[in-house]
Amino acid sequence: MGQGTSAYDQSELAEFQDLTYFTKREVLHVHKRFAELSPEKVKQHGRNPTLTKEEILLLPELAANPFKERILEVFSDAGDGNMNFEQFLDMMSQLSSKAPLETKIDFAFKIYDFNEDGQICENDLQKVILFLVQPAVTGATLTSDERNQVIKNKSVRVSNKKEETVLTEREINDIVRNSLITDDQIKKLAQKVINEMDMDDDGSISYLDFKHGMSKLNGFEESFKVTL
Repeated sequence: MGQGTSAYDQSELAEFQDLTYFTKREVLHVHKRFAELSPEKVKQHGRNPTLTKEEILLLPELAANPFKERILEVFSDAGDGNMNFEQFLDMMSQLSSKAPLETKIDFAFKIYDFNEDGQICENDLQKVILFLVQPAVTGATLTSDERNQVIKNKSVRVSNKKEETVLTEREINDIVRNSLITDDQIKKLAQKVINEMDMDDDGSISYLDFKHGMSKLNGFEESFKVTL
């Protein structure tokens, strides 16, 4: 990176340390990894440029996470997945093994609450299931936007290195079937989760419902842990 430990002075590092679960040394390491995602931007705009969602998705540690795009959207101020270093640092801090369970439950709830109404409804849960299914089409994995279109029963366009493919509703249903789960099973599974977690019987999962359920789920935090 060229800047080494001079990327931030000691007072700035102390502030980052107070605001995150990282030590000063770890903050500098996270900045090094951030800068490696777009060296030219760091060179042109200094230590805190805004990287695009596509650039941040180059981070290998996020590659296997089915919610990677949604995670970036939740942690970016504009909700578009683009973020500067401070937002990136906040994300990596909360994804770190040092973050307490309650912190991970808090941002996991935001990730699952797709319509951002403070409740996880059946439609939200169907999207969660589709994210977990991770269907692959002509060598390409469906993006966050494409999955959102799937849940609305619209045709979607996905692309890979060689071609673009338009998916019709019929083909979307085939994808679901080939993923060993049908659309009816997705709906029933979403309803089952709500029935099990909805403590006040209002038809959706509140934050308190979610916190109560996740705190009893062994290994939950492992799904939201990234080590750089």
